[in-house]
Amino acid sequence: MLFLLLAILSSSVLAIVLKYLSTDNTYGVYFVNYCTCALLAFLFLEPKSLWNGDFLPLGLGAVSGALYLAALIAYGYSIRKSGAVLSSVFSRLGVLVPILLSVCLFGEQPSLFQMGGLALALLAIVVINLKSGTKSQAKLPIVPLLLVLLLNGSSDSMSKIFAQTGSRTDDGLFLFCIFASAGLFTLFPLFRSHKRLEKKDWLFGIAVGVPNFMSARFLLAALTELPAFVAYPTYSVGAIVVISLFSFLLFREKLSKLQLAGVGIILAALVLLNL
Repeated sequence: MLFLLLAILSSSVLAIVLKYLSTDNTYGVYFVNYCTCALLAFLFLEPKSLWNGDFLPLGLGAVSGALYLAALIAYGYSIRKSGAVLSSVFSRLGVLVPILLSVCLFGEQPSLFQMGGLALALLAIVVINLKSGTKSQAKLPIVPLLLVLLLNGSSDSMSKIFAQTGSRTDDGLFLFCIFASAGLFTLFPLFRSHKRLEKKDWLFGIAVGVPNFMSARFLLAALTELPAFVAYPTYSVGAIVVISLFSFLLFREKLSKLQLAGVGIILAALVLLNL
């Protein structure tokens, strides 16, 4: 349970750091973030996890790295546009994507609970996007939130594919390849921006990278101690609750009644989807 609590805390810290992120060199921060993650992943590698000639962790890791970068860009943008709470909620809702992938590619059949969770998730998206009764409240931009859902879900799907087709001894190498390739992909927009890395970019990048890596690492450790149907819903709901608390205390970020209703529906959907 300790690893699960640390995973929740790390994920929450990541959202708060992204909320505070203020730099003209966003891609520089993302590059340092992935370099930090890759370095930490390499330090955690065991000798048996070194490459044994199998290209699967390299290939899937490269694809996952591109999706990780796209998801992080969408997540940071969505936090600035829609707030940390709703962005975190929709990132957790990305579990819909690997569920659909498992049905289509691996022949897994969703349970009645999961089908109910899917219906609730779709309902929540509609509820959150409804206009408030007051004219002063602007309509919530839904596109950034949906991008967060799809991209986070797609990156989780790569892990699902690797879990189905790869060797468990290559898990550490797969994680390293994800972050290393994401860092390489970040170099392209970074070079095009013609911006140099400044001291604050290094500081922000490390501040993002440490909780980014730790959340993934602690969640994997938690899954070795707890069953998935306990770990995943607890991680998802726990992160939303902690981020909501931090956002209110630090940013006075408030949600409308419709948005609160949508968050409540999504919390119920996440529990059902992971049963």
